Amino acid sequence: MITSVPLEGPTARAGSDAAEAAALAVSDGGNPVERSVLDAGPFGERVRDNALRAAGDPDVVGYLGELHSAATEVSLPLLEAAGVPHLSFSNTLRTLEGSCFVNVMPDDERAATAVVAWMLELGVRAPVLVDDGEDYGADMRRLVGRGLAAADVAEADAGRPIDAVFLGAVAGRGTVELLERVHQRAASGPVFGVDGLVTDGFAKQLPPEIAERLRVVPAAAPPEALPADGRAVTERLAERLGHRPDPHAIYAYEAMSLLLDALAGTGADRAATVARLRSTRGRDSVLGRYDIDGRGATTLPARGRLRIEGGRFASVS
Repeated sequence: MITSVPLEGPTARAGSDAAEAAALAVSDGGNPVERSVLDAGPFGERVRDNALRAAGDPDVVGYLGELHSAATEVSLPLLEAAGVPHLSFSNTLRTLEGSCFVNVMPDDERAATAVVAWMLELGVRAPVLVDDGEDYGADMRRLVGRGLAAADVAEADAGRPIDAVFLGAVAGRGTVELLERVHQRAASGPVFGVDGLVTDGFAKQLPPEIAERLRVVPAAAPPEALPADGRAVTERLAERLGHRPDPHAIYAYEAMSLLLDALAGTGADRAATVARLRSTRGRDSVLGRYDIDGRGATTLPARGRLRIEGGRFASVS
């Protein structure tokens, strides 16, 4: 069993937390599988080598990774070619698909659905939708726009005051400047965003008048949004780590648990393991009940809601 995560660089803590969560799942499952944790590199430099190692070793019965969707775009075709069962615990890019690929993290389409639901709950009727010009941001803008149109909500035109903003973007200095321009155009009402914005460093960069308006749907549900079993595992993992786990860690725990349950009925047969994984229906888990659909994606909703408090993202009660 190979786990590929960054163990150095800016996301090293998230990677090591995920690896520890997977180890806890193995311990809880009582399955004596041999685990190997490989460093994906701070920016995915070693992902290709990790995937080739898994693909070339017939004893490898599963591969857990990558932390970032861009890294998975590298490893996925290599693992596919060798038929290696490939579990994702943190990727949201909705174009990631493969016959051996299974993802327990809700993708961007489900995040957009959650954003639209939140906007409708708050009575949004005249939003404006903007993005940062990158593929991710533009795709999120399209998805949210499609969801709003289905609910008969149109973008604000010149004759109507703007009552909310959706921003499709990832965190960065350019995004702060974009938000400042948005604030000048629409100085009141909530500003909605998605997972690409969720870093505490970004939260600290925002002027207070913008920070208090921001509402974000993250990919990974915060512990408060998990079922009781998920909260209990998160607490155990926190004790093991000595700090609050990265939110993706509980998804790594579930991805490993799902793989172990499949292996219990298939042994080392890769094709049989993939078939069992992709036939998952009505699974009760630490994340809640879900299916794996025909694309290998979870049916779990994106259920977290965040806002900024004291320069950090915090759950909305």
